[in-house]
Amino acid sequence: MTNGVFWSFVAKEWRHILRERRTLVMLFVIPLALVLLFGYVISTDIDHTPVAVLDGSQGDPLARRLVDKLQAADRFRVVAEVRSDGEIDEVFRRGMVKMVVVIPPGFGSDARRYGGTTVQLVTDAADVNMATTVIGYATAIVADLNAELNAAAVAAGGAEAGFAVRTNVRMMYNPELKSAYMFVPGVIALIVMIVAAMMTSVTLAREKETGTLRMLTVSPLRGRTIVLGKVVPYFLLTAINTGMIMCLGIWVFDMPCYGSGWGVALLCGLFILAAIGLGVLISSLVKTQQSALTGSLLGLFLPTVLLSGFIFPIANMPLVLQWVCRCVPATWFIEGVKGLMLKGQPVADMVLPLGILGGMAVLLVGLALRLFIRSERPQ
Repeated sequence: MTNGVFWSFVAKEWRHILRERRTLVMLFVIPLALVLLFGYVISTDIDHTPVAVLDGSQGDPLARRLVDKLQAADRFRVVAEVRSDGEIDEVFRRGMVKMVVVIPPGFGSDARRYGGTTVQLVTDAADVNMATTVIGYATAIVADLNAELNAAAVAAGGAEAGFAVRTNVRMMYNPELKSAYMFVPGVIALIVMIVAAMMTSVTLAREKETGTLRMLTVSPLRGRTIVLGKVVPYFLLTAINTGMIMCLGIWVFDMPCYGSGWGVALLCGLFILAAIGLGVLISSLVKTQQSALTGSLLGLFLPTVLLSGFIFPIANMPLVLQWVCRCVPATWFIEGVKGLMLKGQPVADMVLPLGILGGMAVLLVGLALRLFIRSERPQ
């Protein structure tokens, strides 16, 4: 083979690659998108965490100095003041804050009189990673305050450091910091996306690719009946899988269920319907199984892992990505499951997650059925 023939062959392949838009997307767009996404999502830093303060010292100077120091570090921002211990659970259930700083009566006077005092840090441990990180930040800030107070005491002529602010940590909803409380809802979300969405999209795409679905559309059966008949088994399989994982979490990992059982079942059902709608929608937009699998992985699986709060806290992400996270059904599912099972919130308080998932389910299933039937309608 001469060099001219070889390079002609290379040029032909090059032109072929440039004509294939899907190849170019796989080669350039997806790697860049993944790098940017991982770069913004994977971060252990948490800034501007909303906190509340229960100040029993009634504005003691040392208490004000502690609160000011927490806010000055840019790690925290005080968004609420609570007046009693009973309000702490309320602000956590409403999702207003991630930590409550409880300052006891006589905070400053005890420090001066006894050489030490205690501040309690109460955090929402339903998200273990968030809770441990936030407590670590707060403890470091308290230690820095101790160093400043001790240095000032020595400079004033004291032979030894005179102040010590100790921390008493209280983890609500997950005092033992069991990781199962966090990964069980996330695993359910992944299973639903794999079985309900991915398998549905690949199965329907295979039916389209082999032509068997087109043969069914010319039968007496209506298009909507055909598609629903295809996806109902996946709904039932996903519901069984979800129930099994939920039972394992409760019986094996001692995950509590303080809330309503039928509320959890309703939440799971709506999430499964939304996932099935996404699967049918993907299958209506592609022509091959490979495209359906790629679309499901990039459009469903990765967002469920990265943008749902399953592994990485949403509060870490840029504001634009936080809005994207709110468009991911798994975000509302995980939030709802934690609220019902771990925090024991009544179903009436779950109106937002249930309403959004219900709206997504209706919108996605309706749109997906319409597009899929139109794409398979005989010309």
